[in-house]
Amino acid sequence: MTFADIQWVYVITAFLIGAGLGALAYHLMNASVSQSIRIRQQLTEKELELNQLRESLNDHFSRTADNLASMSKQLRDMESQLEKDATNLCSDDSVIKRLSSNKDNPASVHTLPESEVDQAFEPPRDYASDLSRGTLSEDYGLKPEVFEPPRN
Repeated sequence: MTFADIQWVYVITAFLIGAGLGALAYHLMNASVSQSIRIRQQLTEKELELNQLRESLNDHFSRTADNLASMSKQLRDMESQLEKDATNLCSDDSVIKRLSSNKDNPASVHTLPESEVDQAFEPPRDYASDLSRGTLSEDYGLKPEVFEPPRN
């Protein structure tokens, strides 16, 4: 073999090695692109699921509000029917008076008078009252200081 033939062998070998390295680089870069596409697809699917959940939640709250409205209408209808029947059939005036007062103020059936609410519930405080020396007082756990003159 001559020197020119050896140079052609080197050129062809370098070309093949370059082509192999190029194919390897293309494969590695293409793998990251396919992973990116897969992640984008998963993100799109999750966004679709989230939108579907939001829509179903909105439908749920809408149905619940409609059901509550119909229940309150039925309750008012039942109260008026009960009042009519009590007026026609009941001879006790206190029962009729109670039914008519409940119709005027439906919240009075479920609530306590304000005086009982004040007595039943006191909100928690982050300070101590002046009359007690409890764990919230400022000097709780402190021993009284006794002044002793310095000794020489």
